[in-house]
Amino acid sequence: MKIVGILRIRIIALAIALSSSLPLPLSAATFKSVATKDGKTIILLSGEIVEGDADTLKAAIKTANDAGKLVTGVRLNSPGGNLLEGLKLADAVRFAKVATNVAGNATCASACFLVYAAGATKFANYTAQVGVHGASDKQGEETVASSAATVSMARAARDLGVPAAIIGRMVVTPPNEMVWLTPPDLQSMGTTMVGKPVQTPISPTVAATVEPSIVPKQTQPAEPTQLQPQTKSAAQLSWGELLDKAIKRSADQNNGKPYHTRGCQPEFKTCYDAVTVVASDGKLSMVKVTKDMNDKIIRREICSFNNSADIRTCYDWDQGTAHRDMKDSSGNWYKIADE
Repeated sequence: MKIVGILRIRIIALAIALSSSLPLPLSAATFKSVATKDGKTIILLSGEIVEGDADTLKAAIKTANDAGKLVTGVRLNSPGGNLLEGLKLADAVRFAKVATNVAGNATCASACFLVYAAGATKFANYTAQVGVHGASDKQGEETVASSAATVSMARAARDLGVPAAIIGRMVVTPPNEMVWLTPPDLQSMGTTMVGKPVQTPISPTVAATVEPSIVPKQTQPAEPTQLQPQTKSAAQLSWGELLDKAIKRSADQNNGKPYHTRGCQPEFKTCYDAVTVVASDGKLSMVKVTKDMNDKIIRREICSFNNSADIRTCYDWDQGTAHRDMKDSSGNWYKIADE
């Protein structure tokens, strides 16, 4: 069965799940067609998603086509809205085989994420925010109906090729919270990142405290490696101080909101929370805490990603050991070597 056919089945399932939940926003999204320098057209979608928006998008594409202009992409800036309509928009984007893009300082969250995931190709600026969470009822709470909607939404995301790791965060994140996807998250679903990572100038001492080159003083290797601290004060930081600094720096780099991600691995019965920052060398770094089903901390790590964000080197804060992981084509990470 073609992907569009599968999406239409998901639309029916989601319609049933949402029949008694999720109110419509007060105003519809706005659509604007813009000509590019090469004579093609992109459509700007801004605002909350409401019933009827999919028909508006289809009409905009048809109008451009009737005028002999090719629509190549949809630029998104939306906090979300009606999930059923979001899935209809995703179906329209997928059928039209156009690109999706979240530009600099723009937001695409909740229902908008489904539209973004449907792009034939996907682009996002480093300063953009793309977020996921579960569905809610009219009062913004989780109910049986909204939980069913979340499941349908997750299945639709899977049909659109969203990696299981991102879908897992969508399912476990309450509707009153938001998981903002990091550049590595977005790249795992085929996104091309544009622009430059946001960096806030800070002192070398603070920079060292949020990079994965931190090793407690008593566990430093005998020979210099990239895992050694750059200053004595960085080596003496407690985990809490390190985490606080990472959160602050991440917030400084992302318009006041730190890049926080959460994921679960049911096969290991563990979940993790992580804060991602751009280190002083321009590479992505992550401060990560892994817990068991009883919310007990079992591992605290600091990881550094390579330029392609598909290999990372992680330092275990408590054990004083390091290992290297690699990401597969599905976005799952696997340990490949001890350092």
